[in-house]
Amino acid sequence: GNGTRLSEFVLTGDKTYLLSARLGVSTDTYDSEGKTIEQHDHHEVSLSQVRSALTGFDGEIDQIPPMYSAIKKDGQPLYKLARQGKNVPREPRRVTVKSLTLTEWDPPDFQLRIECGSGFYARSLAHDLGQEPRLRRAYDIAPSRKGREFHIEDSVSIDELTAGANDDSWTRHLLKPDYVLKHFDAICIGSQQTAAFTHGRAIDVAHNSSESGEVQVSVYAKSGELLGLGFHDAATSRLRPAKVFHAAIESSGATQI
Repeated sequence: GNGTRLSEFVLTGDKTYLLSARLGVSTDTYDSEGKTIEQHDHHEVSLSQVRSALTGFDGEIDQIPPMYSAIKKDGQPLYKLARQGKNVPREPRRVTVKSLTLTEWDPPDFQLRIECGSGFYARSLAHDLGQEPRLRRAYDIAPSRKGREFHIEDSVSIDELTAGANDDSWTRHLLKPDYVLKHFDAICIGSQQTAAFTHGRAIDVAHNSSESGEVQVSVYAKSGELLGLGFHDAATSRLRPAKVFHAAIESSGATQI
């Protein structure tokens, strides 16, 4: 559906994690669900040592993804290889850590607030911290906190969803697909322009933008229906389609090719 076609704007956006980690333990999955493979005495690790170690993980860093991940190696997802007991070499990937803050300290447990770009693995950070000789071993024990416009404070428990299964009240928790496009400028077009846009043709639409060159925008019909995404150039007033939704094609009377 249209929601799936917009998933890239969730996956590629900046994210914020609240990462709870524990000193002295290492697992094969880099989290609390995995099998313990190493244990060390954590009592000599100090707060100042942790803070010092964190300075090496701020900014642009190279990070090796965990074996238990969906990244593919020679066409095979790493997690499938891991389940076969294999541990294969993984290429480090360049990721961005915009902010790294120690928010709680209760040894052996501590908590970090991480603001990062796409492709970052919080589990790998916990593991890499554990490789620091001063810190022995660590693993993460907490989920992601926020991604773009999604906040854990707004999340719904499984029990809440189950309770609303009989009367369909669970549907009130659903978000419209264009919720993930809130950070885009929106352009509204008329019926004739809608027919052209949904046929994949560029159209002329006046729209002011503070950015130069082409800017990605969400495109709506006057009815409020999301037609798709496009790229608009304020200098030329040209809007070219980038992604048009099937429902919009049908409602405009266009024939899908």
